[in-house]
Amino acid sequence: MLWRRRYRRSTLLLIVSLIALVYLHNFSRRLLGSPAAHRAYQPSWRNTNHAKRLGKDVPEEKELVVASVESDDTRWLNLHFDTWKKNVYVVDNASAPLTVSVNKGREAMPFLTYIIDRYDTLPDVSIFIHSSRYQWHNEDPMYDGVPVLRRLRLEHVLKRGYVSLRCTWEKGCPAELTPLHPFYRNDERSLAEQAYASVFRQLFPRDEVPGVVGAHCSSQFAVSRARVRARPKRQYERIRDWLATTDLDDVVSSRVLEYMWHIIFRMQAVDCQDAGECFCQTFGLCNLTCDREKCRKRYWLPDHKTMPAGWPENGPGTNGWPEKGWAD
Repeated sequence: MLWRRRYRRSTLLLIVSLIALVYLHNFSRRLLGSPAAHRAYQPSWRNTNHAKRLGKDVPEEKELVVASVESDDTRWLNLHFDTWKKNVYVVDNASAPLTVSVNKGREAMPFLTYIIDRYDTLPDVSIFIHSSRYQWHNEDPMYDGVPVLRRLRLEHVLKRGYVSLRCTWEKGCPAELTPLHPFYRNDERSLAEQAYASVFRQLFPRDEVPGVVGAHCSSQFAVSRARVRARPKRQYERIRDWLATTDLDDVVSSRVLEYMWHIIFRMQAVDCQDAGECFCQTFGLCNLTCDREKCRKRYWLPDHKTMPAGWPENGPGTNGWPEKGWAD
């Protein structure tokens, strides 16, 4: 009888062991077959859920830096770029989540504030823009900022370090300013040219003032984290301190920096890339008909800088603005 009890006990242990093995096998199959197990590995600094759990401000791949005033309509950014992180600075509202200590220098003050505040937590690429969707200088046949941002090739920004969001040479290239031989007139351009050399010496006392400055207009650009950090944080603080205390009018101080951003980010004083090469590398538009300065059917220089109310439903074909479909 003893051997029967031992046999039953051995049989029972064998059955329990088999059941346990089957359970573990099925559990492992469910685990390995789950979407989470096969999801591509994502570094923790790009995993926003991981960032929230840690409670830290973890860098993103790309971020928009937007200069605005309280009356601006920035809803288009959430509508078309809902997954992008947006840093919308409202310069005339001290209670806004993102604002500036002093409202001077137009877009330059929020741009510098972002760089200084985020210097240690910058994303791969920061894209600096104005708040309006439609602007006369946007590199698009109908001046629409949406396709400009959608086409921007981040890998090219990382490779080049700094890119303007314009490729057409009109307004800025190849020689916008001659700081050592300025024109003494009273227009915005001449006033900025007259001030440029003095400002440059203040901000970059060890560097020679360039004889010629050429760059695409309008202070909209993308820059890599590495290129921002090519200068120390205190350099940007010095520039912002100058902007906050200068006696220059806003239109002049902002224009001086408009043609200094590329130099700040370590580009040559004349940064005017061949238009066709620029469209291909920056926006992926590689089959255009181009000369050195422009590409056909990409940009129409308007007679005015204020967009018609209700554009593009209202205004095309009037007062020097292009017709709808002119680039088709």
